[in-house]
Amino acid sequence: MEFFSHPLIAVVMLLGVLVIVHETGHFLVGKLFKIPVEIYSIGFGPTIFGFKGRETHYRISAIPLGGYVKFYGSLPSEPVPEALKGREYFRAPIYARFATIAAGPLANFLLAVIVFAGMVMYGIQQPPALIGEIVPGSPADRAGIKFGDKIQAIDTHEVRSWKDVQRLIGDRPQQNLQLDLLREGQALSLSLAPEAVKDEDLPGKRGRIGISRFMAPSVLTTVKDSGFLSEAGIKTGDRLLSAAWNGQVIEIKFWRQYLNFMEKVSQSPIKNFELTVVPFEPSADPSKPSPSPTPSRTVSINVPTDWTFQPSTLADATGVASAQLTVYKAEAPLQGVEKGDMILKFEGQKVSDAFDLSQLLTTYNKPNAKLTVLRSQRELEVAVELKAVEVQKAEGKATVYTLPIQFWGELEQPDWIVERYSNPFKALAFGFDETLDLTGSIGKAIGGLFTGEMPLATLGGPIAIAKVASESVRIGWQAFCHALALISINLALINLVPIPVLDGGQLLLLGAEAAARRPVAEATIENFQKVGFIMVLALFVIATYNDLGRFWASMLRGVSSMF
Repeated sequence: MEFFSHPLIAVVMLLGVLVIVHETGHFLVGKLFKIPVEIYSIGFGPTIFGFKGRETHYRISAIPLGGYVKFYGSLPSEPVPEALKGREYFRAPIYARFATIAAGPLANFLLAVIVFAGMVMYGIQQPPALIGEIVPGSPADRAGIKFGDKIQAIDTHEVRSWKDVQRLIGDRPQQNLQLDLLREGQALSLSLAPEAVKDEDLPGKRGRIGISRFMAPSVLTTVKDSGFLSEAGIKTGDRLLSAAWNGQVIEIKFWRQYLNFMEKVSQSPIKNFELTVVPFEPSADPSKPSPSPTPSRTVSINVPTDWTFQPSTLADATGVASAQLTVYKAEAPLQGVEKGDMILKFEGQKVSDAFDLSQLLTTYNKPNAKLTVLRSQRELEVAVELKAVEVQKAEGKATVYTLPIQFWGELEQPDWIVERYSNPFKALAFGFDETLDLTGSIGKAIGGLFTGEMPLATLGGPIAIAKVASESVRIGWQAFCHALALISINLALINLVPIPVLDGGQLLLLGAEAAARRPVAEATIENFQKVGFIMVLALFVIATYNDLGRFWASMLRGVSSMF
């Protein structure tokens, strides 16, 4: 697999498939209408290998960044063998030429449908449509959505995974939606309207209701010794597993489950219970499960009879709080923080959870920051150096600063589900839906380049494609297939842009010929194509310049490693 993940090998594989499919679309439909093909080439430039068929010269050329199909008689002045006269491209009916030109992009759309259909027949891993954390005061919170709710449908559209949730809500900002939920085995419906927020990757706005698929685990940190949980022996780093209370065992592996349980205890005359806890050690690799835990222990809890549950005073009463912001391990360059420190403030602003901290870091643009932490039940202010990370945003490359810390109670996500269809017609319907959804998103982005809503800095060229191809091969075949389908849709849409030389430009000429009811003058076609060549060359230069800006450092490292 390492051999195929080399950028040159990966990009040749990916572009090879896309170009063959695209050009074969032109070729087959042209042949269907009996238009003779002079050259069928994969790649541009000098021929590496080729052979002559009955009418067509098939070749593989040196520059693997595209390909072309050359029909006999593309212009009336071109010489054509005597045996082929009367069948030239320019003599074919407009509908035949239109279908032949449109067949290339259509083949790429069809490839995406087939790839997605094949993937879902094998099985695609997806996050489930299960509600995790909820932003306080958000549309979801106001509507009554709860932790653990499973979304089954949105406005009668079936929801199969979290991807469907993102799409159906994101595409409907400020529209009234009906959500069909499953809560503890009971079906219910709620109505809400997503708020409109600026899309970071596409022009326009997207809908957001304030839900996350990530869940805060019930890992605790000690904030004071005098509390009925800390006095019973709960320590920093303990994770709750379950509670034995009122004759039943209740799972409390997540923070929201813990809050719900404590509220029930507060409202009940039965105040005593037993907690099953385990010392928790986060995994060094967040993508992998945590190490096997040490044996669990049972802790008996006696709750004061006059205690009343209040989220704002819970930590003070129990002596423990969520370990979402408790330091487990810091990277070597980060000085000033210690294991067990709980972050209370960032640059003087209070942070209650991981979402608060993430929101503040998103807009922070300085390399240093002051943190207020709780250490041994004392508040301290420490200065830390943040980690600079270069990211690619819609407006171009940007530097963001992150806290290089692994937290004890980092957010988790539920086990992924496998979406699979054995029925080929359902699989094709899935492939069509996926292709249609991505076509809309990519089309909006391409349109934004021409309206100015998307900066030219977002354009990617051959180096970006090589990087995507290489990384997708390294991740696995599903990632490569997804990249193949995604770039295939990109290729189809870009070719339909009405720029001379591209398929869209040729379709524009055919439209002009149909409107005028006479062929477009050869001189006009030639000038049109010259302008198109300059435009395409300019876009190629801009995209390559963007690629060099994004990947220059990694390219230098790759070259230096060869010596």
